[in-house]
Amino acid sequence: MKTVTVQQMRDLDARTINKAGIPGRILMKTAGEGAAEEILEFVHSQYHPKHLKRFVVLAGKGNNGGDAYVTARYLYEHSEIPVILLAVCHTPELQGDALFYAKDIPKQLPVELIKSSSNNDSPLLKLQKGDIIIDGLLGTGINGPLRAPYDAIIAEINSSSCPVIALDIPSGLNGDDGCVTTNAVKADLTITMGLPKRGFLLKKGPELCGILKCIDIGIPEEFVNEIPSNFNMIFSSDVKILKRRAMDSYKNQHGHILIIGGSYKYPGAPLLSAMAAMRSGAGLVTVAVPESANIAIPDMHSIIFRRIKDSNTGTFSADSLPELKNLTTIADVVVLGPGITAGTPVSDMVKGMLQIKKTMVLDADALNIISQDISILQKREGLSILTPHYGEFRRLMQALNENITSSAISIPERVKGALTLAKELNSVVVLKGNRTVIANKKTTKAIINSSGSPALATAGSGDVLSGIIASFAMESSNLFESVASAVYIHGLCGEISKLGIRGTSADDLINIIPEAMMKTSAFS
Repeated sequence: MKTVTVQQMRDLDARTINKAGIPGRILMKTAGEGAAEEILEFVHSQYHPKHLKRFVVLAGKGNNGGDAYVTARYLYEHSEIPVILLAVCHTPELQGDALFYAKDIPKQLPVELIKSSSNNDSPLLKLQKGDIIIDGLLGTGINGPLRAPYDAIIAEINSSSCPVIALDIPSGLNGDDGCVTTNAVKADLTITMGLPKRGFLLKKGPELCGILKCIDIGIPEEFVNEIPSNFNMIFSSDVKILKRRAMDSYKNQHGHILIIGGSYKYPGAPLLSAMAAMRSGAGLVTVAVPESANIAIPDMHSIIFRRIKDSNTGTFSADSLPELKNLTTIADVVVLGPGITAGTPVSDMVKGMLQIKKTMVLDADALNIISQDISILQKREGLSILTPHYGEFRRLMQALNENITSSAISIPERVKGALTLAKELNSVVVLKGNRTVIANKKTTKAIINSSGSPALATAGSGDVLSGIIASFAMESSNLFESVASAVYIHGLCGEISKLGIRGTSADDLINIIPEAMMKTSAFS
């Protein structure tokens, strides 16, 4: 899905109204009601009932306020949670579609005017514990410093302990460049209308938007295809590889995944990858671990478990190669790296395995070993998928004499770096982090993931991702699309976990994979 500037979005809206014949009133209704549906799903999956005492919907003067009026009405009619609408102006001051929907508010739905206060210490919103704030104040129309009463309202929102949901864009955030002139709403969820805005990915954008959702409001696809875009993102509607499976299909048609990993230090990593691959739809999964590491057989009994000869050090070595190479003869995709550690014996094994002409997902210490001798990957003939986090990415780039010094590089810099790495190493690259970047050796544009949450910031999360990627690599002939879809599903697992941001472990993510796929495709 393309990202757009504010002006591009306005032009698309205008063309949809004038050329496609869809009234602006319908676009606003679709946007507001779609947002309300997302809100209800989000709050009931993320928050304990004690935190759902009231929806406080804030409505500004423009079209963003119009969206807020539609959203408020839908929540009032479809939820048992009380709704209050706080408006920055009287209804007669509104214009166009926003005025229409403000007049359409049921008399039973409380509407209050936000009154400016001469006392800076006096709250304008009178927020309570258990409020869910819905920001429909400014939209994409912000230009320059905040004026009263918006400056005080946004300060009060950010100082509250209440969850915040932004309609279209967090108020105060510039939709083009991600800048904040005075202050901006810090949202836990941003529900954007039509297409994601470019500013979501720049400067303050990633920090302020929280979880991202996008509402299809009916803009014709041919209009979208005609506009240029610097960044592409993947949302649920872009995941198209999970198609109907034939009723007479059998396990060998759905891929045999071989996971090579583990050591005396990290016994659980390959098991996480293996179980994730199985839960993602793989027909067969074999996990190979070093024999002397004494790794316990996993609880998932459908996994084929193999202990591989090593040098009695608790890690793989050159002695492991004959058995491992034999296992690859029946595998379709190989995951190499989770938990293997890095030393010379393991390096010998990795270098030997990279000679195999199989599709490989390379992760963790396999990447660190490659960064010590980048030529072993540059010479590789099989398809490679690299899944570095920032530290591994930095080491690989330094091996290419591309110096990366900042520990908080921007999304545009990450896109540029991932594309460079993909081209130089003839690979698909998954640069992990907030807004994971997926780059392909054959394209000039990367894909930026829209899904994810802090719940993924837990040990073993990357191992789970490797397993999903390996399984999805069998779902489509388009490897780039398959990998991007796997990244999206992994991020969605973090979003929908009912165990919360702090209570979700990598082990939990595995059992959430089926639900994430079913939310995305009817054929999961």
